[in-house]
Amino acid sequence: MSEIELARVRDQISHLPSSLRGPTAVDAGRGIAAEAVLQAPAAGEDYPSTHDLSSVSGRWIVFGSVQLVAAILAGASHFGARGGRLEPEIAANIAVAGTLVSVLVGMLALRIGASMPMVLRSARRTPIIVALVLLPIGFTLGLVRLLTREAYEDVPLIIAAVVQAVGFIALLVILRRTPGAVELRARAGLSDAECAELRGRDPELAQRMKDAEIQALLALTALGQVDPQLAERESARIDERWGVGLVDGGS
Repeated sequence: MSEIELARVRDQISHLPSSLRGPTAVDAGRGIAAEAVLQAPAAGEDYPSTHDLSSVSGRWIVFGSVQLVAAILAGASHFGARGGRLEPEIAANIAVAGTLVSVLVGMLALRIGASMPMVLRSARRTPIIVALVLLPIGFTLGLVRLLTREAYEDVPLIIAAVVQAVGFIALLVILRRTPGAVELRARAGLSDAECAELRGRDPELAQRMKDAEIQALLALTALGQVDPQLAERESARIDERWGVGLVDGGS
């Protein structure tokens, strides 16, 4: 296991939520180990950042920005109704467009999530949560303006209310299907079958993987996110997954 892989594992473990404990923390650590070794950069390069947007290409920045702006407009457009900057009818039309775009982009993010940079992949739930918070507010304000006859035409407000209600349900479904940062980490871990296949195909890489999983477990134990009893069981599990023939903690 190289020094850069060891540093990567320790850095990523340190960024896990402190509330993450037990088997869930172990699964996340296993995924971090897999990413550190299997996605190790070429010599002279760095790992892609999971926190810094400066290394993300412009098209992904635009994609994330569109999703966030649409989420805000989906529920906040009614904040500027009559007496403000927007007429109720215009606000309703913006709410419809924002809701539709938010749902469509959320669905697209689900499909292309694997190709997104990690920093954006980990934050996919944020715009959806923003929309889910604002949509009920926008829905309520739209109904109030409809009932108080603020609008010259009722149809745009009625359409907006229906679209917002359906959009809220659709976004709830998308949110449930969109993995969070911790779940993404856990999914990156190798299965027992993949471990066995890697041991037969590339023993050197398998050794690095075993070392990385050991270091992740040690880091989690040191942080108190894995208790000593679970750490002992998981250490034995690592031997089962990678074979006792590999050297513990080799580099």
